[in-house]
Amino acid sequence: MSAYYLYEKQPGISQKDLVSDGYDYLDDAKIVAKLLEFQEGNISKITLHLPDIHCSACLWLLENISKLDAGIIQSRVNFTTKKATITFRHEDTSLRNVVALLTKIGYAPRINYDSLDGNVHEHKYDKKLLYKLGLAGFSFGNIMLLSFPEYLGFDKASYLFHIGYINIILALPVLFYSGIDYIKSAYTGIKIKSLNIDLPIAIGMITLFFRSVYEILGHQGEGYLDSFTGFVFFLLIGRWFQSFTYQALDFDRNYKSYFPISAAVKSGTEWITKSIDQLAPNDIIRIRNQELIPADGELLKGKARIDYSFVTGESDLISKTVGEALFAGGKHQGESIEVIIKKNVDQSYLTQLWNEDTFKERGASDSSKLIAFISKYFTYVVIAIALLTMTFWWMKDVGMAFNTFTAVLIVACPCALALAIPFTYGNILRLLSRGGFYLRNVGTIEDIQDIDHIIFDKTGTLTDSSEIEITYHGKPLSLDQESILKSACSHSSHPLSKAIVKKLSHATLIDVDSYEDVIGSGFVATCEGKKLKIGSSSFIFGIESSRKEHGVFIELDNEYMGYFKFEHSLRENIHEIINGLQNSFQISVLSGDTDQEQDRIRALFKKEHHIYFNQRPKDKLDKIKELQNRGQRVMMIGDGLNDAGALKQANVGIVISDKSNNFSPACDGILDANKFGSLLQQLKYLRMSKYIIYGAFVLAFIYNGIGLTFAVTGHLSPVVAAILMPLSSITVIVYGVLMSFLAFKYVLEDVEKKR
Repeated sequence: MSAYYLYEKQPGISQKDLVSDGYDYLDDAKIVAKLLEFQEGNISKITLHLPDIHCSACLWLLENISKLDAGIIQSRVNFTTKKATITFRHEDTSLRNVVALLTKIGYAPRINYDSLDGNVHEHKYDKKLLYKLGLAGFSFGNIMLLSFPEYLGFDKASYLFHIGYINIILALPVLFYSGIDYIKSAYTGIKIKSLNIDLPIAIGMITLFFRSVYEILGHQGEGYLDSFTGFVFFLLIGRWFQSFTYQALDFDRNYKSYFPISAAVKSGTEWITKSIDQLAPNDIIRIRNQELIPADGELLKGKARIDYSFVTGESDLISKTVGEALFAGGKHQGESIEVIIKKNVDQSYLTQLWNEDTFKERGASDSSKLIAFISKYFTYVVIAIALLTMTFWWMKDVGMAFNTFTAVLIVACPCALALAIPFTYGNILRLLSRGGFYLRNVGTIEDIQDIDHIIFDKTGTLTDSSEIEITYHGKPLSLDQESILKSACSHSSHPLSKAIVKKLSHATLIDVDSYEDVIGSGFVATCEGKKLKIGSSSFIFGIESSRKEHGVFIELDNEYMGYFKFEHSLRENIHEIINGLQNSFQISVLSGDTDQEQDRIRALFKKEHHIYFNQRPKDKLDKIKELQNRGQRVMMIGDGLNDAGALKQANVGIVISDKSNNFSPACDGILDANKFGSLLQQLKYLRMSKYIIYGAFVLAFIYNGIGLTFAVTGHLSPVVAAILMPLSSITVIVYGVLMSFLAFKYVLEDVEKKR
């Protein structure tokens, strides 16, 4: 399907049609501003509800919509909620053009007044679907009733009592109203040269209807209008039941899922910590260097430099001054700022941003490649089998030829195969989040299954950042100097800076005039006219420094003052975790710290492993590249502070979170620090889940094989095929969800009980 877009710049789209699309109101800047979730520079983002999404082919087309409009940067579709999040350059295209394009290819967005007010309600069901289902059921029931004389053997009843003509009248609205969506979808696919799975269904419907009309009007038989209306009726029941099932198994995480982010909130003269689901409009929050903005707000104090790569994929820093708007998902760099929240925190929006892969690209897994290959050729194969079957039966029984042709088109369906991964792995994401392990998306599960080398950072990963013993060595510090030191460190989110702030709890916080972070080394700050420089020995004394002391060194107004020495506690159960991981993976340690603790760290490992200290961020990234060049697939586990490059380069990047909002958009997973002890079992569960998917594939292939066998041999009517098609998808979905739950209970719940 992709090759077509190399030759056609705008397939299936007429600019003449876009001029009169009925979306004139989207030229109003005020309305557009209310609809957009994000608008900064040349980048805009919007999430639209597309009720016509119903199959895997829909996902393919919508996620490749950028090939139809060069102004669209990215499109990500949520199948269960039928929503698409679209990022576009508003200088190259407009929201009106985007909406008109979606309408043109058959996915008209549902934009209502609630959307304009910012109150988006979930659609529990589609009323139009119920109307179509009711009409098809009414026609099916009445045609069955009128056809009883024929069932009882009165061959000429159809035209003697004009029953056939009445049946045609009853069947017409079923074709042109109840079943029209399938025909439209198939036509749209043909128009843009993308054959979807609705094409065989549409061919089957049209064949049954017009063959029946031909027989009735020509007095050659009673037709198959009972089968036709029953076919559409059961198809729509299947669609409704699938929609109901998808909503019941909606794995989207919202703010109640306790995504591990908290914020410092001003309470009087103090700052208290709250989880982000407790934040409300008009709360004043403090955002430190490298921390995430959890909700839309306005800059109240300080100079903001925002990295919106989390939202747009563009990493350029945007400067903001007091009074300017800040959007959720931006990451601040520099001195602490104060922000007043303007909107309620929508944690599902943050999760959605994380899921969109704007920051990190990934290759397709073997399972995903298999599904893509099958989906690409499935429709062609099914139509070919149907034509061969009809040709075979034509010489024996013309009526049977049409029945078998239609049954083959209906019963074969790749949806069961295509839905196995999102629903099985979707349930796994939900179950793991209950255990404090949050993964970016289902693709991350597939990446973890292929990992053969794990790299650990030391500080905040192998060691516990909440358990640090700290002592000061050097010139005595005055109370004013301690206040400067504490105030400057309070702008940093590094665990050692937090430890210093805690150590100097008696000192008073004062304003910091400037703050500049030097990643992997330390920071420079100015406070009350005094310049503070704090960090590693090489940062203070130069790269060739030969000092034997280890710790965080302090320089005030170019005068060396002393250093803080830290004693880190190893994480609970770290020996058991490392021993277990060594049985399945190669292990390395890359630490930015000095080698003062190398004996203690080496003692953790029974086998020969690579342990490196004094590693700068670039050194870590280069080590990972070196391993990948040898054909290894690497997982990096760190605290996310100075590891953004390494996390992005690794095949999988996991951040250990202590409930702060400093995690990196480059990471693929976030592990609650309190759940680190179950890391071994969580990785075992994720690797086991691959076999659940293999089982789902086997079920899908068995269904299609048996279904096609019965259809080709004439033992399957179109009505029964219409019942079986949605049931196959639901069976595979229920299997995947149930098996993933049982495996989770077997591997992880017993561990939690023991703990």
